[in-house]
Amino acid sequence: MAVREKVINLLIPTEGNEAMLTTALDVGFILGAELHTNHNDPDNFAEFGIYDDSGVAFSKPTHINHWKRREGAGFEDSYKPLLFDTESKTFTFKAKTARSVDKDTYFHLILMYKINPSSC
Repeated sequence: MAVREKVINLLIPTEGNEAMLTTALDVGFILGAELHTNHNDPDNFAEFGIYDDSGVAFSKPTHINHWKRREGAGFEDSYKPLLFDTESKTFTFKAKTARSVDKDTYFHLILMYKINPSSC
């Protein structure tokens, strides 16, 4: 098995409060994820979530700090654990803030997953 990264890029435009991307993921096993963002307004709650192809929250929307990489842990343990097979399903990634943002706000989710080299 090989470990690969998949980056999901979302952008909430100025005066917006939500961004969403629906996409199929490569076949593999998702180990975990980490989120990077330029959102820095503590008074404007920001959350991130993943939904399956039926619209059910696969990873419930939680504060963006819950998605940040953990320091002091090993490589695999430093990511937010997700631990699921993609099974050729479609997933929706959603970032949302409580109020409109004052600037273009990006959210970069890095998924770490194992894939079978024969499927590369």
